[in-house]
Amino acid sequence: MTRTVRNFRKTLDAVATNNEAAAIAVMRAADRIGDQALKEQLFNVIQRMNQDAAELRVVRDHV
Repeated sequence: MTRTVRNFRKTLDAVATNNEAAAIAVMRAADRIGDQALKEQLFNVIQRMNQDAAELRVVRDHV
C-alpha cells in the first residue's frame, strides 16, 4: 500500500468520524428544541450524516 493510499484512507476515516461526532452534537441540540418540525428536520440531517459516514467507511475498505 502506498503512502498516498494510506493518507487517503486516514482522511476518509477522519471525515467519517467527524460526521458521526457532528451528528451526536446535532442530536443533543435537537433534543432541546420544542419545535417538532425543526426537530424532525434535524433528525433527518442526523440520519444523512450517519449514512454518509457509513458510506465513507465502505469506500475506505475498498481503497
